[in-house]
Amino acid sequence: MATPPVRVAVLGATGSVGSQALAVSEALGFQVAVVAGRELTPELLAVIDRHRPRLVAVRRAAPARRLRLPDGCRLVVGPTALAQVAQSPLVDRVVMAVLGLAGLAPTIAALSAGKVVALATKEVLVAGGELVMRAARRGRLLPVDSEHAALFQILGGQPWQPGLTLWLTASGGALRDWPLGRLDEATAEDVLRHPTWSMGEKITVDSASLMNKGLEVIEAHHLFSAPYQAVKVALQRDSFAHGAVAYPDGSLIAQLAPPDMRLPIARALAWPAEPPPVAPVMPLTELPPIRFEPVPRERFPALQLAYEAGTMGGVSPALLSSANDAAVALFLARRIRFSEIVPLVSQAVAEGGHWQAARLNLTNLKSADRWARRRVGELAGGGVSA
Repeated sequence: MATPPVRVAVLGATGSVGSQALAVSEALGFQVAVVAGRELTPELLAVIDRHRPRLVAVRRAAPARRLRLPDGCRLVVGPTALAQVAQSPLVDRVVMAVLGLAGLAPTIAALSAGKVVALATKEVLVAGGELVMRAARRGRLLPVDSEHAALFQILGGQPWQPGLTLWLTASGGALRDWPLGRLDEATAEDVLRHPTWSMGEKITVDSASLMNKGLEVIEAHHLFSAPYQAVKVALQRDSFAHGAVAYPDGSLIAQLAPPDMRLPIARALAWPAEPPPVAPVMPLTELPPIRFEPVPRERFPALQLAYEAGTMGGVSPALLSSANDAAVALFLARRIRFSEIVPLVSQAVAEGGHWQAARLNLTNLKSADRWARRRVGELAGGGVSA
């Protein structure tokens, strides 16, 4: 008897990671059983037409016009739609590529239902790491970020052990060689010219500030049960070394691969099996020179800010993530300068001390998220949509 195909849900199906997850699922011969997005855009309708899923979830109401969904395809609409489909018995594995805190509830729902979750949404672990890891006892959480996927591969899926140092690598983003005095001049177009990766706009801005790496430090703390002092960051300009682990005997093992998100997506979807090749295998003799550099703190203050928020714990990492999201949105809307992003985030987190006493649950995280976004808008001189 033939083995039935693995059934995949791709939440955030029209984004950069979601689109690549659909392509990888197809290449692996998996069935795309569920797709989800914010609303029924033409892009999502094209995905539905190609993959003909059993369930489609959107958070916003469907258009009034009559929809022509494939036979046997059901539409789920509303604020809990993503969580509903994430725990559906029609699904074996869930790719979580929904932007922001909206991915937290469906991630917890999927893990609580015993699903394998391939996580690409940083904010899920940053804001709700304790809640997510508690739910992960009933399911399996696998990283899709290339850096965490590298550490997962090196460690063989095992947690951090005393004596190990986990190294995350960063390209430094589009402004890494700009004189500090010129950062005020950087436009959105300048920042979005990433030297090695092709990613969404928000994460590309975060790469230039190194906030993305700060958020990844918090993620690594939760994913691998590692203390913050055991998680380090180094610059690696070519993005060929994604992570490394230093061992007490003096050895250091690094994972090398081209900057191609299909690789970590395929490893997460195929786990525990080895995936077939989804990108060309580069001979060792053809690799570019690989050099590691320390992170200049004066150029990338966001990294230290993230370490501090992570160490404080509680709601502080959520405030950091939400404030940064709001500040990046203001920058992309040409309402603030690039150099204003981190100071705005820092001030919002500092003013959010009253949230430290709040119990860590979905309700309080959502309230803290709204407060942080609103406060950044006020500090910047205008409102920001929550």
